[in-house]
Amino acid sequence: MTVDEGAVAVAVAVEDDSTAELRERVVASMGELLPRVLKREVPELTRDTRLFTGLGLSSASTLELLLELEDELEIQIDVEEIDQGDLETVGTLAAYIAAHTVADE
Repeated sequence: MTVDEGAVAVAVAVEDDSTAELRERVVASMGELLPRVLKREVPELTRDTRLFTGLGLSSASTLELLLELEDELEIQIDVEEIDQGDLETVGTLAAYIAAHTVADE
């Protein structure tokens, strides 16, 4: 491995760590925010908890959740490429957000 390859490997590892950390923060925040957004108690969340069929999220409550997550985590979520698959579970939404986020300036 050359010095340049090593630097790239370290940069990828740091990016993966920060993405994983953000993903964990998103999941934790969703556990706190969903009862407020849905205006009711929710069962304990796992990565596999289904947002629409399991929790009854609507398109309006999804938008509210995304806005609340932005405020809570001080991030901006790029929603241009989000699709239904990204909204399927807590885990898929957290992964999308971690991969499509820019820090607030």
